[in-house]
Amino acid sequence: MRTAKIGALCIAVVFVVGSVFFYTKSRNSSNALPLPYSMIDVDILLAASPHAMEEISIGRQDAPLTIVEYASMTCFHCAEFHNKTFKKIEDKYIKTGKVRFIFREFPLDSVSTTASMLARCAENRVKGGYFGFVSMLFKKQNDWIESKNYRESMFNMAKVAGFSRDDFDSCLGNQSILNDIKTGNKIAVEKLLINSTPSFFIGGNLYLGDMSEEVFSKIIDSMIEKDS
Repeated sequence: MRTAKIGALCIAVVFVVGSVFFYTKSRNSSNALPLPYSMIDVDILLAASPHAMEEISIGRQDAPLTIVEYASMTCFHCAEFHNKTFKKIEDKYIKTGKVRFIFREFPLDSVSTTASMLARCAENRVKGGYFGFVSMLFKKQNDWIESKNYRESMFNMAKVAGFSRDDFDSCLGNQSILNDIKTGNKIAVEKLLINSTPSFFIGGNLYLGDMSEEVFSKIIDSMIEKDS
């Protein structure tokens, strides 16, 4: 009986010590930066865009750090990032000249392909251009995704950007835009191994999924500090 009690006591002590160690380790690791999924030379990353398509970017061309996002318009986590985090990153890093942000379409289905084509056609129509239309798509994502007729819902948004019905139909019938988007997807898959959204290249380091503003800032600050 005494041996059993001592054994039970030892197990309890080990459990408590182990729990304290795990808790301490967890607290310390919570401040650690997430590890990148992969890394690539920035020059290769920038070259991995279809030459026929204009690179969509905001921020200084010579900013010390470049971020490339691959996103699908029907991606919930992409919408979460653009609706909740992007503006903070824009104010803190893009407008201050520290970051150049490149947005590349990576449609995962025919619906997001349609949305990407409209965004390309909206470049000179809506306030904020391409990014202005993308922002509107993400803010109203639930409305047009859940609509029984998503094309009609998209047309209603396109009208706000100044599209007529003919403009809308002409855009979605533009084979050149469709081919360019498909080519962009092919290059992303074959050269950069992109297979999900959102995917972020931050200074050549690939991070997957939506991240908080705090985590984004820590990664950006560490990259800028490393290169300074």
